[in-house]
Amino acid sequence: MHPFRLLKTNSPLPFLLLIALALTSCMRSTTFSVLQPAQMKLPEHITKVAVVDRSKPSNGWLNALEGLFSGEAIGQDRRSRQEAVSGLTDALTRTPRFQVISTGIELEGSKAGNNLPPALDWSQVEQICADYSTDAIVTIESFDSDNFISTRRYDERKKDKKGKEYTVTRHEARQRTGVRIGWRLYDPKTRVILDEYVTDDQLERSAHGDTEKDARNNLPSQVSMTRDVAFNVGIEYGARIAPIYVNVNRTFYNKAKGFDDQMKKAARYADGKDWDRAAGIWKGIVDHAGDNRKAAGRAAYNMAVAAEIKGNLDIALEWAQKAWNDYGNKTARNYITTIKQRQNDANKIEYQMPGKRV
Repeated sequence: MHPFRLLKTNSPLPFLLLIALALTSCMRSTTFSVLQPAQMKLPEHITKVAVVDRSKPSNGWLNALEGLFSGEAIGQDRRSRQEAVSGLTDALTRTPRFQVISTGIELEGSKAGNNLPPALDWSQVEQICADYSTDAIVTIESFDSDNFISTRRYDERKKDKKGKEYTVTRHEARQRTGVRIGWRLYDPKTRVILDEYVTDDQLERSAHGDTEKDARNNLPSQVSMTRDVAFNVGIEYGARIAPIYVNVNRTFYNKAKGFDDQMKKAARYADGKDWDRAAGIWKGIVDHAGDNRKAAGRAAYNMAVAAEIKGNLDIALEWAQKAWNDYGNKTARNYITTIKQRQNDANKIEYQMPGKRV
């Protein structure tokens, strides 16, 4: 008897879940790096960039007073600003566009540090670039964080040892942490501020407890959440100004009725990153599948994945289109859109990094 027939239920959900699991078992996954285009193009003479924190409050007591009323820990914003710099540096170490130098310089900005101050004087920008042999500087010009916690009560049904149901009151606490950072990118050669931008991001976490106090105490620390968001905001800005390498995931088939042995062997090659040997087997399946359209479609789709990983986007698109148009492979239909987006990204990168091989 087919295992699906052992299930007796009035709801289609478990049955659909089993189908989804069965389909997933036919797929394997692999991860590889792709170069993601930036949101803007920088002048070609910029090959080295210094990072400076200029968001230190010029009026320290005002910032401390704000932290007192908001419940922020002493030094929370300073540590979080450092995390933002680390996030930016982390992103920019993954770009072939230019080198990045984290200077450790901390300059005063606005009174409370949460508003964009007047731009740096060009003589100061030029001096920093001269000191660190860079062509431009990226600055954190403002930093602001906020934390908000809300709680609610709810009833939860439970059973005792005898199976008798009873109700208990539980509490949920939700914490939302937001970070807002202002950035500037100075080009001393042209004396132009190439970018003035504000990034805004937030993170939400929840926790439960028998009492409201327990639920609040089970939340992650306010400091750690603020630092996590700040780090992510730094990465976001790095991705704005420079193409960076990011990891992407792709799935491929490891089973096809009538060709399971070949598909499993090819999957082992793929797991070992030997995509040429894997592709050789998949190509053979396409050529000899005959009326087995399902097997041919899966192998053709896998050929598209192999071609993309090898960097051959045009060939990847041809195989994905063949898998969908000729064999009706539905996974390939969505994959066609993904490859076309990769082609558009490649054109943007060529524009942002003319003549450079990546």
